[in-house]
Amino acid sequence: MQKFLFIFFILFTTAISAQTNTDAQVVIEKKARKWDTLKYQKFERALIVGLYQQYRTFNIDFEQTINRDTLNLSSHTYSTEIDFSGAGGIVINYDKFQLSISQGINPPSTAGGKGHTNVFGLGLSVGDNRWVSETYFKRFKGFYNSTTPNFDSSNYNQTKQYYLQPSMVTSLFMTRFMRFRNHEKYSYKAGFGCNYRQLKSAASFIWGGSFSVFDLKNDSAIIPQKARFLYNDYSNMKGIRSVNLSANIGIAATIVIFKAWFIGGYFTIGPEQQWRNYNLTTSYRTISYIGWSGTGRVSFGLNMKRFYMIWAIARDYNVYNSTKVSATTSSYTANTTFGWRFKNKTPKFYEKFMKTKIYSYL
Repeated sequence: MQKFLFIFFILFTTAISAQTNTDAQVVIEKKARKWDTLKYQKFERALIVGLYQQYRTFNIDFEQTINRDTLNLSSHTYSTEIDFSGAGGIVINYDKFQLSISQGINPPSTAGGKGHTNVFGLGLSVGDNRWVSETYFKRFKGFYNSTTPNFDSSNYNQTKQYYLQPSMVTSLFMTRFMRFRNHEKYSYKAGFGCNYRQLKSAASFIWGGSFSVFDLKNDSAIIPQKARFLYNDYSNMKGIRSVNLSANIGIAATIVIFKAWFIGGYFTIGPEQQWRNYNLTTSYRTISYIGWSGTGRVSFGLNMKRFYMIWAIARDYNVYNSTKVSATTSSYTANTTFGWRFKNKTPKFYEKFMKTKIYSYL
């Protein structure tokens, strides 16, 4: 395997010499460039299509602080997991717009006692090198309790079957805005998009914010029967909805080798105002709270004139704490993307759109 990767590295690095003269070969924006073209370049009006395989997990950690727990029954983690063989998607990019669609299914026969999981994702990214707005929707159905041995060890030791919640559904709608302080030299989309190419290493501070709606639903109580006595009023909780508004700061950086190989990453964190609604089966409880949210991503790969491949890892989390019951959501995503940039003439309707004020704001 190491020999193969070494040969692969040499072949592609050698091929780069035919593509590094980007001033002559890569078509970039015809209007005045507001960035350092020695640092990164943009592929103008190219239709970019990529296919990717995906590994995804989503966890919800519950913890009660109402009663003293001597039996270790307070903590419960519900999880989903989709491996690379079960999840994939497509990404399409043109100019300042990028659309992605993903779907994943983990069949019961290969779940190892973890049940059936279905994942769907839809994303839209708008913006350029100055700022980016990312809007996406994620949905997970079918969870297993990874802490089953803590409250049902006898059954788990015999069957290796986790406590399942096949009807549990979580969804997240989010719109995230990021503004890059050093956008003249650093391109976010070179490492996490399709239509930019970072030529020299650079970094930038980030500031921005997000609006999101998190929804958790189940057809019965979420907490297992043996642990409900600890949760008091929340023992029969079967749903949470939280409308969130956050402000974030962070930092991003990309290291480039031979003007094509790269490794990049960014991290943001900030306070989040949360308006929550708990479904307690027989009643509802509304809480306004300030929590925390953050995002961390790492990507590495090869970005050439036409062909690109990106390995990316993303980590997202939200904290929904209170004085009685806390819930923390976290997701882990690993993507392997291969794409190609097709030469394309600008459609007439898009030429008209480029002349509008709306486009100038993008």
